[in-house]
Amino acid sequence: MLDYLHIDLRRITELLVNHDCRKEDCLQPHDVRLITAKYEMYGQQRKMFEDKTHVCANRIVSIYQPHVRPIVRGKAKAKTEFGAKIGASLYEGYTFIDHHSWDAYNESSDLSLHINKFKERFGYLLATILADKIYMNKENRKLLKKLEIKTYCKPLGCPPKNPPSPEILAKMAKAVGERNEVECSFGTGKRIYRANNIRAKLPETARCWTGMCYFVKNVMKFLRELCHALIVIWHMLLAQVNCGGNVCYPMVLAKY
Repeated sequence: MLDYLHIDLRRITELLVNHDCRKEDCLQPHDVRLITAKYEMYGQQRKMFEDKTHVCANRIVSIYQPHVRPIVRGKAKAKTEFGAKIGASLYEGYTFIDHHSWDAYNESSDLSLHINKFKERFGYLLATILADKIYMNKENRKLLKKLEIKTYCKPLGCPPKNPPSPEILAKMAKAVGERNEVECSFGTGKRIYRANNIRAKLPETARCWTGMCYFVKNVMKFLRELCHALIVIWHMLLAQVNCGGNVCYPMVLAKY
């Protein structure tokens, strides 16, 4: 099959050479992307066949989306996933996408990026950060100590001789529970806002689609908070009216 593909690609090259034109001038942009992806895919497959291996750098798994890379996750349902990998931060229930990449990378390198993005948005550094244990390596711990940012995580190395106080253990357990809100935001974005069904083909449009999913999620949260504030104001007005008639009723505030 590689030989057949080589023959077809050679014929396409001869046609372009005989017509004395560039492929960008003779073909549509969509066709140019497909042909370019086919040339790259053929080179990768030929090299893996000659080297008798199944791994290569920047392996193309789809000629229609050559930017998509296989990401090994090791999950029981699907050991390998295909799609973008995002680094998100959560503040006051609002989700911000700080890093969007099609390549597999170590999330621990995103901690400084999250801190800088937070400072750009709000103008000051955060006081406490709740992150997964993959972020808590030596370099990131030094960075947090330098910036005087608190975090509640287990120390590296062997367990200390003196166990932590019950207060510290309670704060660590509470931090784990609050940190789970980030995982919940991923699940909500996938189930409700179709973040797991990105139908855009180009990398730029797919990134925009992902950003819009979480933008709509933030808008819906803002509307819920606005409705709650309006209900509170309505109850306050009712209480004032009732008190004006010398009859005061207790104000009931419902959280929605």
